[in-house]
Amino acid sequence: MDVETRRWWNLLRGAALLNLTALAALWVTLPPSGPTRRAHLLCTTVYTIVCAFRSVFPRVDLERTVLVNAWPSSIALGRTAATVAELCFTVQLGLLAGQVGETAGLAWAGPLGATFTSLIVIAQVSCWLGVLTLDHRWHAAEEALWALMMAMLVVVFVAAWPTSGASLRVFLASGVAAAAAASWVMVGIDVPMYFKRWRAENAAGRRVLGVAEGLRDAMRRREPTGAWSVWRHEVPWMTPYFTGCVWLSLGLAWMSP
Repeated sequence: MDVETRRWWNLLRGAALLNLTALAALWVTLPPSGPTRRAHLLCTTVYTIVCAFRSVFPRVDLERTVLVNAWPSSIALGRTAATVAELCFTVQLGLLAGQVGETAGLAWAGPLGATFTSLIVIAQVSCWLGVLTLDHRWHAAEEALWALMMAMLVVVFVAAWPTSGASLRVFLASGVAAAAAASWVMVGIDVPMYFKRWRAENAAGRRVLGVAEGLRDAMRRREPTGAWSVWRHEVPWMTPYFTGCVWLSLGLAWMSP
């Protein structure tokens, strides 16, 4: 394993330990008093644990690249865990939209937030099709759907601004900046990247797998490497995903009524 790769991996594992400690503290200090808080606590528990697992066993699904050559690095296992975790995180964002809408008197914000889960279910199906078929275009579709959900969250935050107090406005401004930035990264960087990879592999003659064949491949094949030249391309998204997004999930549970 290259030195740079090990340093980055140590950072991920350290953050995972910190996040699990924060999760335990959350359960001890924050009783699940109401249905909204219970939902947030359950969702952030799943999300935090899965992100910690993925930090210890990093992988790149479509390329079948893994850092640790052991059964927990199974592409199929990791993708299954990630699917459940990302749906839990989506539920939290939908609840957030409803909470902001209720505070600001936006009757439509709750129903809009309720659509987030359905949207991301479609995104997860697209992701799985990409993982199984090795077709990067499905990942591009997944990123576009996530970007759409983030844009919908921005709409809620912007609409809530005029009727919100000073403290909530600070949160809304931060939320707009974060969600807009995430949307821009997904649409402006990730989607073109996936299409570039698809064109390159298409030109190289790499064949697309059938779903059944792809499932067998995802369950069995792993390409272990500790080369920094491989992992440095994953650092810009994995690092904030396994740190900042987990902190947001924990924070939503902590702030929930």
